[in-house]
Amino acid sequence: MSFKKLLLLVTLFSIQFIYSQDFDVSILTIPDSLKQNANSVVRNSSTKIVLESSKKMIVTHRETVTVLNKLGNHNSEIVIHYDSSNNIKNVRAYVYNALGVEIKDIKKRDFIDRSAADGISLFNDGRLIYYDYVPTTYPYTISYEYEIESVNTAHIPKWFPYSYYQGIVKSSYQIVFPNEIKIQKLEKNFENFNIIKSEKPTTISYEINNSPAIKYEDLAPYYFNIMPWVMVSSNKYHLEGADGSANNWKDFGKWRYDYLYNGKDKINEATKIKVNNLVKNATSDIEKAKIIYDFVQKKTRYISIQEGIGGWKPMKADDVDRLSYGDCKGLTNYTKTLLDAVGVKSNYSVIWAGEEKRNVEKEIFSMQGNHVILNIPTENGDVWLECTSQIKPFGYKGTFTDDRNVLVITPEGGEIKNTGTYKIEESLKHTLSNYSINIDGNLEANVKIASRGIQYNNHFRIEKNNQRDIEKYYKSNYWSYINNMTIKKYDFSNNKDSVIFNENIELTASKYASFSGDRMLFTINAFNRALEVPKRYRNRKLPFEISRGFIDTDEFKITLPENFNIEALPNNIKIDNKFGSYELSIQKINKKELKYSRIFRLKSGNYKAKEYKAYRDFRKSIAKQDKSKVVLTKATP
Repeated sequence: MSFKKLLLLVTLFSIQFIYSQDFDVSILTIPDSLKQNANSVVRNSSTKIVLESSKKMIVTHRETVTVLNKLGNHNSEIVIHYDSSNNIKNVRAYVYNALGVEIKDIKKRDFIDRSAADGISLFNDGRLIYYDYVPTTYPYTISYEYEIESVNTAHIPKWFPYSYYQGIVKSSYQIVFPNEIKIQKLEKNFENFNIIKSEKPTTISYEINNSPAIKYEDLAPYYFNIMPWVMVSSNKYHLEGADGSANNWKDFGKWRYDYLYNGKDKINEATKIKVNNLVKNATSDIEKAKIIYDFVQKKTRYISIQEGIGGWKPMKADDVDRLSYGDCKGLTNYTKTLLDAVGVKSNYSVIWAGEEKRNVEKEIFSMQGNHVILNIPTENGDVWLECTSQIKPFGYKGTFTDDRNVLVITPEGGEIKNTGTYKIEESLKHTLSNYSINIDGNLEANVKIASRGIQYNNHFRIEKNNQRDIEKYYKSNYWSYINNMTIKKYDFSNNKDSVIFNENIELTASKYASFSGDRMLFTINAFNRALEVPKRYRNRKLPFEISRGFIDTDEFKITLPENFNIEALPNNIKIDNKFGSYELSIQKINKKELKYSRIFRLKSGNYKAKEYKAYRDFRKSIAKQDKSKVVLTKATP
């Protein structure tokens, strides 16, 4: 069909647009610049928040999105959370074809209603409704709107207009509030975006127009650190039956402390006696805390009900004690209550947990975070406990809670603290091996691996796996580049006090070496190759981040086969730059033995897009060296 005929059809059908749509949603009206690198395009998104008082908030959201291909389908999903304090009103959605003609009218009864906790609803009255449209053709447009009336004004929706691979025609955000309420606002990452802002005594508005899609690039920082967004909060608020007012984190934390511990931190006398008997021989508060943490790990199990969905208050400590399970709030509160009983001070703390580091924003006090951990202040610094884990060592953060700002809630008020980062020297993995190559090119080896810091996090969970999964891990994951491998024996030692995980593996691999005439060739680095090379970009746009640093040290003693001589060895090499360093040395012990030594240091850091090529070259050089080969020649009789 020609463009002119398609345009005529669009004109003929334009009179059929439904009353809820006040602009043409056909594909032809999207500028080409917004479709470039896009899987979907936001035609119009608006969020309006009306704070009628500290106890009443009305949120009206309208969204029209054109999905260009199947990779954009997730942008058409409609998910609306609600609970007893948040009432959904006026839900309606429509679907249009490429010409902008309505093809589906979606009413509230068409939405699926379910628990927000994926079926675990024992302590959760949070629910959601959702609609997931299944398209038959592309492109299509989905338009929806809803209104939520809430008494919970402590958590005001934020504006986050962007996502990767999505162009924006228009997106807006507005909050209206009475004179007696003071609004805080936090604006992030506005520098590279054309954000229009309007501020009046009782209204604040933001708008972005005609913004092209952003293409994701490997190693890009967490999107919260590069995309534009706005967070607002009120100095007077209400949360599930409790009024509050604050002007800073200290006031806000004091209110949360009083709100949280209204009878929730009581434990029965029998349990008090039990835990005090457990710690009676302890000589320090840290030793007491370790004993209590071990007790909680062995007694309880975790049920996932996220902070902010399953209610803001934890279960009563006595209920967790009786039932032996809880979510992050309940288990953290339970552990704190037991520590209180044995005289150890600790603090309930709210965090954004996950592999990506995200901070509780200290510039604006508000309900933030998706998880709860426990803080123990000591003379030697803060100790952080993950109370939901039955396997993590005492005070070990791993990649789930490391290096981010958290809200520590104390009786005196709130305080923002950082959980601390693992220094590069702490995240050490040492690989020691004796291996031999026989005349047929088969490998036989004993490998010992000791992992600490962040690297401990990558290894220690294997201890709980069965034999089949352990063998699969080594064959398909860790040493996937070794073909024909057989794991003959393994054992693990998990030193939770020192936080060191030790692996001892005996293995064989047939035809590890290859042959070319009378020559035998094999890769000398058998057990710790850094082969990943970052993706190439001709014109990188985004900055990049190395989020966590580490050190690998490797020492291999290699026994060569009988009747073969050394023809060529890889050269010793040393690379040192802003991203880290790499050092390789190979020493001849005698005619039949080699010593291989390798040290790879990778530094954490944030870098500009123009530095990406240098980093990629660094990793490319390391991958090349880690694949370097020894060449042997068969000895003549």
